[in-house]
Amino acid sequence: MKIIKNIRSSYSLLAASALVMVLILGACKEEDEINVGPPTIERVRSTDPTTADSAFTSATLGSTLAILGNNLLGTQQVYLNDYPLGVNTAYVTNSTVIVTVGDSVPTVATDPNVPNTLRLVNKAGEAIMEFQTLPPAPQVLQVKNQYVKAGDELTLLGRYFFFVDTVYFPGEDVYVTSGFETNAAGSSLKVKVPANLDFSEGQSIRVVTKSGGSATNRNTQIYAGKGMVADFDTNGALAWPWDWGWGMSGDMIKPSQPGISGLEGNFGGMNQAFPASHGWNNDKVINLVNWGGAQILPEGEGYEPSAPAASFDIRVEIAVNTSSSIEGLELQFWYPDVNGNELSYNVPLSNFVRTTDGSWYTISANLSQLSNGSTRLSTYGDFLAGNFDENGNIIHQLRLVVVNTTSNDIQAVLGVDNVRVIRAIN
Repeated sequence: MKIIKNIRSSYSLLAASALVMVLILGACKEEDEINVGPPTIERVRSTDPTTADSAFTSATLGSTLAILGNNLLGTQQVYLNDYPLGVNTAYVTNSTVIVTVGDSVPTVATDPNVPNTLRLVNKAGEAIMEFQTLPPAPQVLQVKNQYVKAGDELTLLGRYFFFVDTVYFPGEDVYVTSGFETNAAGSSLKVKVPANLDFSEGQSIRVVTKSGGSATNRNTQIYAGKGMVADFDTNGALAWPWDWGWGMSGDMIKPSQPGISGLEGNFGGMNQAFPASHGWNNDKVINLVNWGGAQILPEGEGYEPSAPAASFDIRVEIAVNTSSSIEGLELQFWYPDVNGNELSYNVPLSNFVRTTDGSWYTISANLSQLSNGSTRLSTYGDFLAGNFDENGNIIHQLRLVVVNTTSNDIQAVLGVDNVRVIRAIN
């Protein structure tokens, strides 16, 4: 009886093995029957269902593509400009292959001699079609100097400034289509500011290339002429009858300093060895305050007291001339609130100032970043409220301080201009 059971068990195993072999052979036969010839490509489209009827002849890095054709099952590799994309069999059918265009694929922007082809390979052959790989849409990460006017050269810093078609400025039909200057890395774009800027239409710059258009945000704004606190030229609330009328020595308010030329008229200058380890001296401070109590901060339309503090930036132009590294130099924005809390925020100069040849750069700090522990400004009205002096009189004050966090003095000439508060987010 035991022998019979073993025979039956062996027979069952043999039958099961035979069934598995039939299934495997059937699957192989099915694939062989489907792949009767080399692959063909009919068209390429996006994986977005709304583009089902579209046909692409180009795509940008980072795109996901659906390749449509015949005999695609068993695809071994897909190449763009002879660079392998990698194929996941889970995304392969006989009529579709889905692939992603990685950032390492060479493009016409970085290599004008690329073949501009898409090539699909399986064991029966290959299919090739003309297909152009482009860099992604441009990204504006920084407007080098936001204080510009018509006729000035504007420099944008960012990524993918290739094949620039148009740069749009604030205003209706205010744009430039020629005269662009870009670097080989696509990280810098220079353009002449056109006339007829209209800031009622917004404040941002937008770059359009063959790959698409850049997004607009608080980093793409230029100065719209509102919110000035100190320009070191005009008289107003900040003109005091004493030697430090702009919160710094009058000897340092000039149209030029060694290695630095003014943007427009005078600017505040600092020429010294900035003291190490947070050391102090008065000449590295710009203390903007009206001891008489008059408001020095912008008010009116766009500066509603109920608006969130996070909607506003303090911005200032900075130029540095030095042969030393500025790593460790910071610009501190300091403000005493109505309760006597000293709120501050330090910005490393190297976050914005890319060169130390006397060129001007815009540095920005959001009002909500000024803090003392957990204490922050909540609304713009908190910023307008000001503080009290030692005699209990209301004053309004904003201070800028250059801080050296390193253990060695740093010799540098530094220019400061156009201290302002702007509405960065509506």
